[in-house]
Amino acid sequence: MHTTDEILLKAIEEKDEKAFSQFYERYSSTILCFVLSKVHNKEIAKEIVQNFWAVFWENPRILRANKEGCVKVFLLQYLRFRIYDIYRIAIPETISVDKAEILSDATAYDNIEKEELKEIVHDALKDSSSLTKNSFWMRVESIPAKEVADELGVTTQTIHNKFSQSLATIRKYIKTYYPEIIKNRK
Repeated sequence: MHTTDEILLKAIEEKDEKAFSQFYERYSSTILCFVLSKVHNKEIAKEIVQNFWAVFWENPRILRANKEGCVKVFLLQYLRFRIYDIYRIAIPETISVDKAEILSDATAYDNIEKEELKEIVHDALKDSSSLTKNSFWMRVESIPAKEVADELGVTTQTIHNKFSQSLATIRKYIKTYYPEIIKNRK
C-alpha cells in the first residue's frame, strides 16, 4: 500500500525518522534534479537541497498536500522561492536611480526631465502605503536594503517585495497615464 505524502508529513511532524526516510527516498532525486536544473551549479544545488532537508525536518509544515495527498507541487514551489532568495541575495544591495529599470528607461528620453519623472513616480505611488513609498525612495537613494529594513522595522525580504510592488505600480501608472513614454521605448 502506498503511503500518501500527507500521512508522511503528519508522521514527520511527530519526528518519525522512518517517515522522513521514506519521504527522502521518494523526493531526494527529484529535488536535486529540479534545483540543479535551475541553478546550473552542483555545489550551490547541493547547498540548497541540504538546507531544504534541514528546514523540512524542523518544520514539515512548510509543505502542504493537495487533494490527492501529494506535496510535489508545493515542494517544487517552495524550492523555486528558495532559489529566488539565493539570486536576490546575490544581487547588489544598492540600486541607483540610473539602474532602476523603470527610471533608467524613461530618463533616456530628451522630452522628460529627471524632475518630471520623479513627479510622475510620486503621483504613481500617492495611494501606496507609507512603508511602500519610504522603502522605494530610500532604495532609489542607494541605501542598502538591510539598512532600509532596519530603519523601517521590517525584514529585508519585505523591502525587496515593496520595491518590486512599487515598480509594478509605477509601470502600470505610466502605461495608463503616459503611454507616449512606452511608445518611445519601442
